[in-house]
Amino acid sequence: MYSFIVFAHVLGALLLGSFLAFPFTFKSLLSRSGSELKIAVKTLVDFTRFAHYALILLIITGGWMAIGYATYPSLLWVVLSLILFMLIGALIGMIQNKLKRVIVSEDPDNALQRNKAKLNTLGWFTFVLIFTVVFVMTNRGLFT
Repeated sequence: MYSFIVFAHVLGALLLGSFLAFPFTFKSLLSRSGSELKIAVKTLVDFTRFAHYALILLIITGGWMAIGYATYPSLLWVVLSLILFMLIGALIGMIQNKLKRVIVSEDPDNALQRNKAKLNTLGWFTFVLIFTVVFVMTNRGLFT
């Protein structure tokens, strides 16, 4: 059973890790227009949906491994981990909301230009938080 949980956890990490490409792929949106822009934005919305599923999978499998198969983690580590995951989920939700507004707007090019700075900032914050989570998860002993 442990092997399956680790597999599911790594799968969740890969799905969330794919969101690390968002700040770089977002720049390519600015050179698109019309229906090509809408298709690209819809694809990014799908990535944000997978990132939310990945977060849920990571929390469930990580909690299962920490409680069922390892020594009990410190309260600081658990609280910090959950706060970081909630922040990542919130940032991804904000990105998804802004991208959906671009899709439904009458002029997606202008809507993207208006939200460009916020989307870029949110993408980079998410990028940094994902790396922070990886650091916290791989250095659990620092938080005991």
